Amino acid sequence: MKKVMKVKKNPAAPMTGEKIRYIDLFCGLGAFHAAFNTSKHFECVLACDIDEGVRKIYEANYGLKPHGDIRKLDIPNMPDFDILCAGFPCQPFSIAGNGEGFKDTEKGNLFYDILNIIDGKNPKMCLLENVKNLKTHDEGRTYDTIETELKKRGYLVTSRCCNAVDYGSPQARTRIFIVGTKMPFVIPEPTITTFTPVSAILDTPSDATVAANSRVKLHNYTLVEKKGDSKPGKPHILYDLISKVTGKGGRQGERVYDVDNVGITVCASSGGPGAKTGLYKVGDVIRRLSVRETLCMFGFSSDYNFAGTTDENSLFYLGNSIVVNVPLSFVPVVESYFGRS
Repeated sequence: MKKVMKVKKNPAAPMTGEKIRYIDLFCGLGAFHAAFNTSKHFECVLACDIDEGVRKIYEANYGLKPHGDIRKLDIPNMPDFDILCAGFPCQPFSIAGNGEGFKDTEKGNLFYDILNIIDGKNPKMCLLENVKNLKTHDEGRTYDTIETELKKRGYLVTSRCCNAVDYGSPQARTRIFIVGTKMPFVIPEPTITTFTPVSAILDTPSDATVAANSRVKLHNYTLVEKKGDSKPGKPHILYDLISKVTGKGGRQGERVYDVDNVGITVCASSGGPGAKTGLYKVGDVIRRLSVRETLCMFGFSSDYNFAGTTDENSLFYLGNSIVVNVPLSFVPVVESYFGRS
């Protein structure tokens, strides 16, 4: 009797049809969606975000209405998918946040809700993003917990801290990307060799905010002896804004940066005259970046639809976003992993 050979199934083969199906948890403005949208091989089958305002924006841009609280998802009835994407809340692990990590019962424990979905659906790939401080938080125990839990579920785990400037963004923004897969996977190396300056994405908005006024004076920034401070690829500070009343100043939102270098990290909660975007000297004007310019700092299209959201709230949502350029670099590697090209 002739022996029939069994063909070993590729564990990374997409679950259904031609599309590689993914879900977008803590979706925010949809950086993962914007990146995967550049390929015909991907389909987002579910998105989720607790913020009602950002859900409205997401639907306006991608035609998919996100669910709300991840803790209320009906996991057994979720659509099947191949990739779980999650830029889970960073505040518990951030230097600028509360630093409580998994002890933060509101946000820090949401990683375990991700695990609940993994347990229920067993995706072939998990793509997680967070602040770079996650790697060293609690003397490395936080990251070790994440890696251990993924390995328990049969995943090979790899990670890399990626600075957005190395992927073509004018924004210095370093975030950790953690990838769990059933087969070996290599996070792509950045290919950009020339840094993009802030000047490359500037408009000339008529409502430019002038920072220097009767209460504030410009003070030449003198701490340039800090190693690498003026090198390409790192934000270069021109001035501090000093209060004429208190003599204080010089925080991120009170500094003026050089548009001929890369920009600082856009923050959701930073204050001062340069709140969120920082201040830049554009010709003779010192001002914040506009919403459109900040979109370009994140790699979103300049015609991205904020669905009637105020500028301040739009900048807040951007400050919490992933830079599209980084997951965009993952697209061809993920396609290859799933046997697509």
